[in-house]
Amino acid sequence: MRRHPLGLLSLLLVAACGQPVDTTYAGEPLVTLRGQASLSAADRPDGPVRLTLAWYPTVVDDTAAPPSAPAAILTEDVPFKATFPADFALPLHQPPPEHARVAVGGSIRGRAATGFLLAYRDVNDNQRLDPIPADGGTATRDRVVGSSWGGLDSYVVLYLEEAQEPDTGLRRGFNLVHLTPQSGGVVALNTPIPLALSAGSGLLDLLACEAAWDGLPESELPCGLSFEPPPPPPGTLRVEGVVSLEGRTASVDVYVTRDDERLSDATVTLGGRTVPFEVSHFGHYLKEADSSLLTEGGTVELVVRWGDLVTRRLLTVPEGFTVTAPSDGARVRRDVEFDVAWTAATGAIAYSALLVAPDDMLLYQAYVSETTASLGPVSYEGPATLRVAAESRPSEQDLLGSLAVQNVRTLSLTVVP
Repeated sequence: MRRHPLGLLSLLLVAACGQPVDTTYAGEPLVTLRGQASLSAADRPDGPVRLTLAWYPTVVDDTAAPPSAPAAILTEDVPFKATFPADFALPLHQPPPEHARVAVGGSIRGRAATGFLLAYRDVNDNQRLDPIPADGGTATRDRVVGSSWGGLDSYVVLYLEEAQEPDTGLRRGFNLVHLTPQSGGVVALNTPIPLALSAGSGLLDLLACEAAWDGLPESELPCGLSFEPPPPPPGTLRVEGVVSLEGRTASVDVYVTRDDERLSDATVTLGGRTVPFEVSHFGHYLKEADSSLLTEGGTVELVVRWGDLVTRRLLTVPEGFTVTAPSDGARVRRDVEFDVAWTAATGAIAYSALLVAPDDMLLYQAYVSETTASLGPVSYEGPATLRVAAESRPSEQDLLGSLAVQNVRTLSLTVVP
């Protein structure tokens, strides 16, 4: 579970349990959260969904105690429609309960509470999100199918009892905070909150888990949950590989499978351009210099067809980053690590740094989420190329196959004794 930076705060996610609240009319809402729910082509809920705001009572600094359960869950119907995206609104008629608010300390004055917007399948039809007991409960438990927390863009509702310093952007009462892997900041309360709906997963259900999970080994989940994603439906077309932009050169190197069998006769197009099957690459391959097929920050559709089956993926190229160290033409020692640094790329979730010899032999590589890496030492001397790639990934990686979308920068180096 990724923690996002929030300037003045560290948001510590906690185990979830909830209780229904009185839904009778309580006058004009204090604030109304708005957004848009979207569905994928394949990974979608199998029935109606409801919208939930879970107030979590732990907003802490780095010295905080272990987390506790949320104080209340507020529900508001969101009708499941055959056509998406669907706009939604969640009116809040009351502040978070007293026991949902805790003293934050540090630069934040007074007490605070955080809330995550959740979408769920009300499996037992009792019009509330039921917590998942520590032992996992029954197979008919409610399923969390969407969250405003997680992924590249997260939205957290932050409630503060007291006025804050003007430079924080925070105010007394309700605040909406937008988080990305690189940064976080306060946005207007009427900012539309995107909510992607899926069939659910163990990580989403963790937000309704009755047992505290902070500090658990990365390989474990409580409440009988699992990191393992559900298998794709039989016959699903999956596409794996890399689509990259390096300067003006666009490259596509992917392969298509159906039920774990590679397909050489599938039709693959990117932005309407056919990507042919190349036997030497064991898949579909295209490389085009001075191309307009991919652009920095641009989005293009990859379509795979085999018979009556179709898979579509929207690919967005990260944009706007520069390698700041070492300099082009620098000399690095073979027996010593050297640092590589670059600026953050918009849309990137990870970066790779590769040192490659002229014959394409890989000398060293690092895969990181930060904007720095250390390479070396290596058992090589001579000219080399440093290749730094900012990487994004389309949605539904587990279901429709793993695709990396890269924007690449290269530098010439010399490895010396």
